[in-house]
Amino acid sequence: MARTPQQIFEHHAGALIAGDVDGIVEDYTDDAVFITPHGVRHGKAGVREAFTQLLADLPDAKWDVPTQIFEKNVLFITWSAVSASQQALDGVDTFVFDDDGIRVQTVRYTLESTT
Repeated sequence: MARTPQQIFEHHAGALIAGDVDGIVEDYTDDAVFITPHGVRHGKAGVREAFTQLLADLPDAKWDVPTQIFEKNVLFITWSAVSASQQALDGVDTFVFDDDGIRVQTVRYTLESTT
């Protein structure tokens, strides 16, 4: 039975908070597209690369997702993450779900030093 977009995102958020890159990647389709201001990454390998960098940028961060708006298979979120050395207070993502996974994600955030 296929998971709903809400169930997929719930798993995704839990894996992100735990720093579980394998768990994050399993929520994406094989042909996923991950778009950032720095370029486009493709497939699970591209998603792994992007989240490895994000978790390195914000190690052991405290995450907050104050906005979650679902419309059918699309999700819009705003988020912030604060770690000991860096923070991102202006995160904005959009997800498109398909085939029991995340098919497209856009991500934008600004890294700032917390020191």
